[in-house]
Amino acid sequence: MTTRRDAVRNRQTILATAEDMFAKDGLSVSVDDIARRASVGIGTLYRHFPTKDALVAAIVIARIERVGQAAEELADREAPGAALAELITHMVAEGAHKRDLVDALGGSEWFEGPTVEAARARFRRALGKLLARAQEARQIRSDVSAADVVALVKGVMATHADPKTRQRLLRVLLDGLREPLR
Repeated sequence: MTTRRDAVRNRQTILATAEDMFAKDGLSVSVDDIARRASVGIGTLYRHFPTKDALVAAIVIARIERVGQAAEELADREAPGAALAELITHMVAEGAHKRDLVDALGGSEWFEGPTVEAARARFRRALGKLLARAQEARQIRSDVSAADVVALVKGVMATHADPKTRQRLLRVLLDGLREPLR
C-alpha cells in the first residue's frame, strides 16, 4: 500500500509543480525542469504523464473544472449580476497569476481533446445559466452572450498589465456589462 501512496503523492507533486511553473513561465517549461523541481525522476514523471501534452491537459482540465465549479456555485445566487461580477473578478485574478489560463478557456492547439472540451462545456453551461439569470433580472445587458463574456475576460487577462491597470480594465469591463439605465 505504501507504493500506492507514494505514486499518488508523486502525481500530486508533479501536477502542483508543473502548474506553478506553467503559471509563472508559460508552457515552454521543459518536463526535465518540472521533474527536477518536483524532486522526482523523469521516469516517474513519464509514468504518470506519458507526454507533455498529457501533463498540460491534466492541469488545464483541473483549472477549467475549478472555474466551472465556481460558476455553478454562483449561478443560483440571489443577485445574479453581482455573482457574475464575482466570477469575472475571480477569473481575471486567476489569469493574472496563471498565464496559461487565457489559452485554456478559449482553446488552442495545446488544449484540445474530449476531456478538455467536456470541462469547457461544463464551464460554458454554468456561465450561460448565470448570465441568463443576470439578464432576466435586468442586471446585465441583454445583447451580451457567454462567448462575449469569455472573450472580454480573456482580453483583460491577456494584457499581462500591472495590477493597477488590470483592475482598471476589470472595472471598465464590469461597467460595460451592466444594463444601461433607461
